Amino acid sequence: MVRCAGSRRWAFTLVELLVVIAIIGVLVALLLPAVQSAREAARRSSCQNNLKQMGLGLLNHEGALGHLPAGARMTLGASGPQILANANVVTLPYLEQGAVTLRWNQSLDYWKQLPEILATPIPLFTCPSNGVQTVANQIYEQLGIPAGVRLATTDYAYSRGATDAWCLANEFPDSERGVFHIVAAGYAEPTKLCQISDGTSRTIAMGEAAGGEGWPVCVRPGCTAEVEPPGVEPPRADVPWMIGNLGNNEIAAGGYPYTGIYAATVESLGKRPVTSTLVDEAAITDCRSTTSGGTHATSNFRSDHAGGGFFSNCDGSVRFLEAATELAVYRALSTIAGDEAGDWP
Repeated sequence: MVRCAGSRRWAFTLVELLVVIAIIGVLVALLLPAVQSAREAARRSSCQNNLKQMGLGLLNHEGALGHLPAGARMTLGASGPQILANANVVTLPYLEQGAVTLRWNQSLDYWKQLPEILATPIPLFTCPSNGVQTVANQIYEQLGIPAGVRLATTDYAYSRGATDAWCLANEFPDSERGVFHIVAAGYAEPTKLCQISDGTSRTIAMGEAAGGEGWPVCVRPGCTAEVEPPGVEPPRADVPWMIGNLGNNEIAAGGYPYTGIYAATVESLGKRPVTSTLVDEAAITDCRSTTSGGTHATSNFRSDHAGGGFFSNCDGSVRFLEAATELAVYRALSTIAGDEAGDWP
């Protein structure tokens, strides 16, 4: 007779299996925040570099032409001001965007450009914490963009200083005047570095202006309720990188307020919902900021980074400014000739 030796099987008990699963869960819980933190650190670094390159582009423009770019290129026609190209378009040649520059027809208005160009994201204009976006909205159809054309956005805005006023008189107090207080070349000279008496290292040229679903829009300074037009998607603070037009009362009343490529320090960094950029055409010669009784509006800076946002100074340096910065200091950093004492906090 042959006797077969019995085999013995080994396995986890239910208790042991549950313990292993619990340990794995704890490790994942510990590791995930570290991974997310590392990714956000990389995104912050990339965003900071974007503003660094854009700041250098502004300085290269100034070196070549003797002045910083105006907010937009404009002609004065029989029907009023006509925006042809904004500061982003003007600085493309200085941002190593030759491919887009060559395909941009300088003799055409921006809304007449090729649809594929309008939908082309510019990597430097996109903060990784926000991500690439293209938008199509009825408001842009009112500005002349053909229906259905998608527009690539930007996450950065040019500083108008401590004023949210829009006026053709160009009579802004030195204590409020920013680098891009000039709406457009054509009726006033854009800023030169020699005019920045507060110091180029202490004056903001541009900063973050995030968009997307997390940044709804409201109409007037101090507003807290986002606009919800009936039957359409609520407006968001999405800024197409090529548009230089400004909103007005009629557009806002129709339920389509929008922001634009400019921002001011009248309201705090990161205010949510974002205040729209709006020209009160009945007060087009009134240069008073809303802090002095004016009726215009300019959007606030905002960022998807926790605790504050990045800003590019007029010397090309980039600083992170905390959202909790005292408002008076924040405003002083955005003016070119306010004679304010002090430095970055």
